[in-house]
This record gives sequence, C-alpha cells and structure tokens, in this order.
Amino acid sequence: MAQRTITGKVTGATDGQGLPGVTITVPGTSTGTSTDANGVYKLSLPATAQTLSFSFIGYEAQTVTIGSREVINIALQSTTKGLGEVVVVGYGTQTRRDLTGTISSVKGADIKNLPVSDAAQAMQGRVTGVDIVRSDGQPGSSPSIRIRGTGTINNAEPLVIIDGVPAGGLSDINPNDIASMEVLKDASSSAIYGTRAANGVIIITSKKGNYGEKLKASVNLYKGVSNATRYIPLLTAPDLVMLKKERYTNDGKQIDPIWNDPYYAQQRTDWQRALLGSGQVTNADVSLRGGNSTSNYLFSAGYYDEKGIIENTYFKRYTVRINSEHKLGKRLKVGENLQLTYRQNEGFDTYSSQTGLIFSALRFNPAIPVFNPDGSYGSSKASNELGDINNPVFTAQTTDGWAKNYRMLANVYAELEILDGLTLRGNYGYDGSIYNQSNFVPKVLDQTRTRDRAQLWNRSESNSSQLSEVFLTYNKFFHQHHVTFTGGYSQQEAKGYFFKGERWGFADESPDVRVLDNGNEIHDASGNFNPQNAIASGFVRGFYGFKEKYLLTVTFRADGSSRFAPGKRWGYFPAFSAGWRVSDEAFFKDNVKFVSNLKITGGWGQLGNQNVRDFQYLAPVNKDRRYNFGESPYVGIWNSRLANPAITWEKAEMTNISLEAGFFENRLNAVITWFNKNTRDMLVPAAAMDLHGTASIPDQNIGQLNNKGWELEVSYQGGNERFRYNLSANASFIKNTVTRLYESGSYISSTNYGRQNQEISRTYEGQPLASFYGWKTNGIYQTQQEIDADPFIAKDPNKGNIKPGDVRFVDINGDGIINELDRTNLGDPNPRVVYGFQAGAQYKGFDLSLSFAGVGGIKLYNADKMQGMDPTYPYNMYAEALQRWHGPGTSNSVPRMSLSSDNSNNRTSDRFVEKGDYLSLRNIALGYTIPAKVWGRTGISDVRVYVAAQNLFILTSYSGLTPQLGYNDATQDGNRQRGVDVAAYPQARTFTFGATLNF
Repeated sequence: MAQRTITGKVTGATDGQGLPGVTITVPGTSTGTSTDANGVYKLSLPATAQTLSFSFIGYEAQTVTIGSREVINIALQSTTKGLGEVVVVGYGTQTRRDLTGTISSVKGADIKNLPVSDAAQAMQGRVTGVDIVRSDGQPGSSPSIRIRGTGTINNAEPLVIIDGVPAGGLSDINPNDIASMEVLKDASSSAIYGTRAANGVIIITSKKGNYGEKLKASVNLYKGVSNATRYIPLLTAPDLVMLKKERYTNDGKQIDPIWNDPYYAQQRTDWQRALLGSGQVTNADVSLRGGNSTSNYLFSAGYYDEKGIIENTYFKRYTVRINSEHKLGKRLKVGENLQLTYRQNEGFDTYSSQTGLIFSALRFNPAIPVFNPDGSYGSSKASNELGDINNPVFTAQTTDGWAKNYRMLANVYAELEILDGLTLRGNYGYDGSIYNQSNFVPKVLDQTRTRDRAQLWNRSESNSSQLSEVFLTYNKFFHQHHVTFTGGYSQQEAKGYFFKGERWGFADESPDVRVLDNGNEIHDASGNFNPQNAIASGFVRGFYGFKEKYLLTVTFRADGSSRFAPGKRWGYFPAFSAGWRVSDEAFFKDNVKFVSNLKITGGWGQLGNQNVRDFQYLAPVNKDRRYNFGESPYVGIWNSRLANPAITWEKAEMTNISLEAGFFENRLNAVITWFNKNTRDMLVPAAAMDLHGTASIPDQNIGQLNNKGWELEVSYQGGNERFRYNLSANASFIKNTVTRLYESGSYISSTNYGRQNQEISRTYEGQPLASFYGWKTNGIYQTQQEIDADPFIAKDPNKGNIKPGDVRFVDINGDGIINELDRTNLGDPNPRVVYGFQAGAQYKGFDLSLSFAGVGGIKLYNADKMQGMDPTYPYNMYAEALQRWHGPGTSNSVPRMSLSSDNSNNRTSDRFVEKGDYLSLRNIALGYTIPAKVWGRTGISDVRVYVAAQNLFILTSYSGLTPQLGYNDATQDGNRQRGVDVAAYPQARTFTFGATLNF
C-alpha cells in the first residue's frame, strides 16, 4: 500500500510549549505514534488516510483533516490545569503527570505586563515554599529568593538557569520574554545540577516561535506613576522644641539658647514628603515570531524605564532577544538563544546611620527649609544641637553618578536524532558582562558635613563564563512502559578583571568636565584579576513508568570545583524519587468517582553548595606591608589570610513526601508536601586564635542547619464558555534551626548597627538563623521607691544612676545586676508561614486578576526607631516620643527625655521588636480585549487595554515604612542578619495603564 509521511509538533495552546507523549492515530486503523520529549512526531501512514486524531490527558482531543499537507502542527487546549502540562526539569522536559519531584511552575502569561523590573518580584506569592523579600525599594534592586527556607549562613540564592545557561540572577531578562519559570525545590528534581542546587533551582524558558506558524507580531505598552505607600509620624517643630527643652529641665541643666529661638519652633518642612516624591514607569516591547516547515524564530526588543520616588534614582533596561531553530535534514536540528541587555541605574546609600538618605530625612530638623530665601539649600550649620547630617534634598539633587552594565547571554546547540527516541545534544553557552560605574560628589561648604574637595571615582569590571555540554536523551514508550534516560558531561569556566581610579580636587565641577584627568590628586588607583574558577560535571538521570501508574526517577551527578583544594574538589550527589498514581488503580477509579487524580510521591537526595569565598585552601600573599624592626621601618609582604586545606562543599540532604489530588475532573486540585532539609558541613568562620596578626581566618566545614515544614497548594477552575474564573492559594510552613555551631554557647554575630553601635542579631546553636539578641524590658520605673525595691538591680553598681522614667530591664540570670549576661533571644526574623492568593476571571472580553502575598509568625527589629526614639541625639524624633514618661503614671512604654545615657534606655531590647506579619495586594489588573471584528482588515487580530496597580495596599501592624524587610546586604552580613529596619529605600505603590496589540 502506498505510504506517506506526516511530521509536526504538538504544543499547549496557552504557552506554546511542546507536549511529550501525545497519542496520534489514524482513526479506524492501528497506525499511530506519540510525540517525543519536545512534542515532535513523525508518522508513516497509508496514502488513503484522511484524518489524524490527537489525544492527551488533560487536553481536549482534536481530529484534523490531512489533505495535501506534509507538516501538521497542533495546539491542544487544556481542559483544566492539566496533568499534561509540560514542565522543564533540567536537560529535558516531563509532563506533570509523570513528575515524581516537587516542581512549581509560573507561566509567562501570569506575569506579563506587571510593572516590575525583575521577574522575581512578579513571582512573589505565586509559588509555595518560596520566600521573596525586597528590602530595598530602589529602582532596579533585586529581591532575595529563599526556596524552602535559608539553607546556609553563606550565599543562599538559588541557581538560575536561562535557556540552559547558568545566569546568576533574574534582573537582566525582560519578564515579557518569559514563557515559563520552573522552581525545582526538592533533591530529586534539583540533583541534576549537583553542587549548585542546594538552595534550589529556577529554570527560565524564553518564548520561541513554532514550526509552520505564520508571522505573528505583538506590541506591549504601559505607563505608570508611583508614590510612597506610607510615612512615619514624626515630631513637628513646636513639639520637637518642647521635648528638647524638657531634656534639659529633667537633667537640671540650662537650656541651650537655640531652643528659645522662635525660628526653630515654626514648622517649615516635612522632610519625608520633601524627599519622597512621585515616580514613573514606562515599558515598551515588541515581538515577532513565526516559522515554516524547517525553521522557527522569535525576535523581541524591550525598553523599561523606572524613575524612583527619590530624585535622581532610576533604572533603565534595553533588551534584545533572538531565538531560532532550524532543521537540517530529517535528523539534525540547530538553534540559538541570544539575549543582549543594557542596564543603567543610579541610587543612594539608604542604609547608613551616619549619612543614609532616608535616615537623614527622618532626622533632619523640621524648622529648616529646603531652600533659604536666597535660593541656597537649608542646612543645620547654625548649631550642633541641630545634628551633623546634611539636607537630604541637597544630597539627592547634587550627587551625580551612574552604573552601566552590558551583558550577553547566549547559547548555540545542535541536536541529532541518532535513532528513533535517541538524541544527542551539544550545547555551548556564553555569559559575558562589562560593568562601568562612576560617582561624583561636589565640594560642600554650606552644609554641616563639609567636603573641601570634589571627588570622582570610576570603576570598570569585566566578567565572562563559557559553558560546554554534551548529553544523550533516550525517550521511548513501549506499550505499558515509558523509559527516559539522560546522561552527559558539563564544563564551565569563569574569569574576569577590574580596575578603579579616584581623584580629588576639581577646579571646575561642571557636569561636562567631570573626568579623572581634571582631578588634582590621585587618591586611589587599583586593579586586579577576579579569581578564575572552573567546574566539571558528569550527570545521569533515569525515569521509568509502568502503566503510567508506577513511577521512578533516579539521578546522580559528580561535580569537581577549582574553588577547593586537590583531593577535596569532587562532590557526589545522588537522588531518587518514586510515585504511585492511586487514581489509575481499578479498585480506586471504579469506586471513587469524584477523585479524578490521586498521586503519592516521595524522594530523597543530596545536593551541594559552592557559593562561598574562592580559594580558601590557599594563603594569599600581599605586598607593601610596613613593618618595624627596632627603630628601622621596612616594607615587605604578608599573608592576608590563613589557609584551610581541608575546605570542601556544603552538603544538603533532603527528604520529602507529597500527596497530589484532583477532584471533579481536575477542576479542584490540591498538593500537600512535607519536607526535611539538613545542611551538613556548612562553612562558618573558624574561631579566631588569640594571636593571629591581622590575617583573616578561613571558613571551616563545621556547621549544621535544618529546615523542615509543610507546603500546601489549592486551586480551582470553574465557569462556562462565557464566564470563566480561577482561584488558587498556597502556603508554606517552615521552621529553621541551627543544629550545630562550634560548641554549646558559641555564636556568630552580625555587624553592629547605629550610632549606639548596637549588636542586634546572633546565630546560636539550637536557635534560628539571625535571631534578635538583646535585653528584655518590663516597663518604666514610675518612682524612686520602685527603683529602690527592684530585685533586678539589687546589686547593680549602676543603680544610683537610674532615675524615675528610665526603662526597667529584666535580670534574666537572677544575679541582681543588669549586664551582658542578661541578654537573650528576642525573636525570630524568619517567617513561620509564607502564603499567597490568586484570583482571575474572564467574561465577554473582560479579564480581572488579583495576586496577594503575605507572611506570618515573623518578628522585625525596628533599628531606625531605636535611634529615632533616642533623646540623647540632636535630631528629630518619632511622634511616639510625645507619649514619653513625664511623671508617675504618664507612660509605661516610652522613657523620659534626657541627655543622659546612664541607663542605656535605647540599647538593643524588645522595645523595638515588632510583629512583622502582613498581607499585601501585590498586583491587580483589569483588562478588556477588543475583538478582531472591530478592526476589520487592519491586520490587528485583537487589542487588550488594561489598568493595573502594584502594592495597592498592605495590612500590617508594623510601624516602620514597610514590613517587607530582607537581608541587609550593605553590611555584607548576608544571612547573619535579617528583618532589621535601617530605613532603607521604601517600597512604592504603582498605578499603570497599558495596551497589548496582536497582529
């Protein structure tokens, strides 16, 4: 019988991703086949065949007429959140039906056109087990991502893979270029990435064209405005003068004359509102995609411009993406994914307790104007009583700086089908960036903090990495058996360099001559190579499914890293998981009709973390060290760090069990997961010897950390052809505990904060990471009799300095003395629950979507309030200071006004620990799609117009600018300090209007 061959690809209609395992048959015959891992099929059939039938679980079946076509591409429509949804699993894809690991997905359609600079911000609240915190609202700042808790005291950011290339972060990719984001959370799904997977993996797949697809174009535009979400109540000028005078009266001292000057009792400036204005956001991107029988392509270009709510803070990003794939004959495909990005941004220091911009706005005297009548900037130079900080508007308007980053992220690949179901793929990836930064600060003579010379510094840095991979994939269906095997080799090398130049003293400070050559004095000239490092890996993964009911996945990866010493470089990371589709058993599906899907999975595995300081097994030698031998000075060399030749990987071991259920034809779905993750050989700073000079101490593999908890997801999709809606909720409950750290009673401290130089956080064995540590309080002393009778201070040598109105600190150890021994754990900054809600609806062209995010069971430390309530400083204070003690019975929470710090009323204590729980409406959008018939023959298929808002409201009892506090990276503490409010750049509320045009 005469034969003909039909080829094509089967994709999901919503995301355009290939569907593996789709059954394709010629109705009325035994002829048929199934799609491969990429959704591609090839079928030989009788020349007389007229139709083909496509069927797949979770998708609507289709029957098409063959006619004279040789290429037939099909897009299947999902009936619900289907079991047939394709999930990227690392070096391949799987259907959700066959998954045995724990993977959450976010589709590009769910986050498109959100007014965010980073895809991670769009993910917040959408993925269970993922905590995303952006403590710095500065335009372009990237949030921190924690998957299943913080798994190490070191770098705990997940591995990010963009189109197969490790990419470091999410800030460079245009969110509108994303087709899907997969979050690999457990060891079974992550182990294929071995040494870099201990903190989880995020896989980004960009949009692509389809074979046989006619040219399609899309244009997205939106414009928005932003403003501050809240302001802190501060003292007005009259109230500030009153409390300033009260300090002197309480201490029996003569009032400084400036507080009797009526000028300073007149309110002139609300410095928060003077500094925090309105911002803008603009986005425009265009994409073209299509293909023929042998090629597909996608081209996109994007522009994002965000101007912050503080003047001269901004973030701009230009992106270009070119993706294509080409068939060279019947068995060979080649393709590339190319991303070009240019970013430019400028921001200010908003962390410092000396010169931080928000700190300055909260502290600056409200009687001082922004501008004097002669046009000059207002200042606090009149008296030391006004403080040693500069006009924050002056700082914002006169500082000139920028940072520019050019980046190319690319990969090219070739895929050869050796046999039916057996493919060989080679992949070369390149990630290169050039970073330039400049900062100019003018000469300052009319502010309190003067600068007698203008300063300019420039920095340039270049980094690149090259990735080479080759791997085999075998995917085959044998009647009741499904086998997939993946195995290969990967190697990546990275290198870079930097230099910095700084000059002081510029005779001409005009903007067009701010170059290093015009500076008078070379203050700094430095440069070096960044540490070169490489990693080599071998990996293998096998999947076996029997009757689509019994599932098994086994993974193994071996990694060697140059960051560690010979003999300590290689790590070996096994993992396995299994699944049982109970709902496919006859005894179940014949008796439990309302349950359409029930699957139990469980797994165990080991992962690694190499995100630590490079080459700590070596003792670097630095030059130009000055020594004195007797009376004679010498210049020589020195060891800047001691060596630890035994240093090696951090290892994470994880166990998890999941129950996945679908009800009423999978309209209602739920997943519940229990997990237990133990980090072993955690690298922590070695205990310093009594005498070791000035050399730094390397880390040692001695720490252990545990994260365990539950994850819960529930979703429902309902409605009819005219009205559709969906609801979903997720929550993760996590407990974090350091299980080993040196010895009992030992700890790791964070950097001290504030002008009081207060220690806020410590990490102890048996407690959560970065717990707050300080004194507990028990109200305010009301009378001298209470002080005399207080057993807490019965033997305290400072008892005579304590006055009525001072804070009563608790004697924890019962020795009658308040001292360092009475400090204790004050709260856990790690949330016990992270949750989110999403809702969406479509009706007659209208669509509505809402996304909520929140946390619970979390404590925050308001360090800015610790300073803003301290009357010993010459600054403005929080309005709460009006509730101070000023006589017996007047207050039991705010101490008296005093210039004295004899009792250290504002030391680190539970006075400044607050509940940090919040619920935020992160995103809301209302749109309307104008149908194609309205546009006639213009070529426009449809136009969607919409209005949207981000951070529309937040429900919280926290008193600071925002409860969304993360890690204070400015102190280089990493995970040693979290949830400490230092008055960083606040989050903004944004309103946008936009349109999407499809052609």
